[in-house]
Amino acid sequence: MGDIFKHFIDLIKDKTTSWGFKTALFVSVIGIIFLTDFYLGFSYNYHLNNKIEQLDNISNLKQKYQTDSVMLAGLTKMERKVFYKKHYSDQLSHLFIKDSTKTGSSEYIEQDNPTNIKPTTITKKPIRSIYWMTFTSNYLFVIILPFLIFLPFYSKDGRKASTLAGWFASMIMFGVFGAITTWIAYQIPIFGNNPIWNYIINFLIHTLFWILIFQFNNDKKKN
Repeated sequence: MGDIFKHFIDLIKDKTTSWGFKTALFVSVIGIIFLTDFYLGFSYNYHLNNKIEQLDNISNLKQKYQTDSVMLAGLTKMERKVFYKKHYSDQLSHLFIKDSTKTGSSEYIEQDNPTNIKPTTITKKPIRSIYWMTFTSNYLFVIILPFLIFLPFYSKDGRKASTLAGWFASMIMFGVFGAITTWIAYQIPIFGNNPIWNYIINFLIHTLFWILIFQFNNDKKKN
């Protein structure tokens, strides 16, 4: 591990290597680390084990200070804070599935109380498809993505180190930008309780954004 880190530092210091390649390599390394951790869950397992250990320690302290109401209240507050602390993967998932899954709210009825005769009420929110939210917010990226994926196979210099680093960095940047635009799209409220209007709005915003980008580039070239 130390040798890998040393080689990486030497590459950064190497003046014969372009900064474009260095940037692409750095983005690629960070992307590989993130994807590996996200799917294999190394940091999640550490987070979970650390949370269980902390909750166990707090539980032991609560037993020790069960006669001290002030200390017990403080430990209970600490326990709740530790219990509800989320891993970054949970936070990322919540950003996209918070209203893309069926959710409902029901009113609790105390069955032993005969005076409570109010029926259970369930309120359902309209559900936005994460697939259509992602597609309509990034449809140009979706069209370009297949060509980008197979770029190393049909490109003349596709298997060179600099090309592969740039290719992988581009894939990561596409993914990051797509995730950001999808998250922004989710901040738009649902119109008329019909998610189809949101898909149309996402499509129009994405189209307008790229029209402005192309127009800006054309004006810049003319000047």
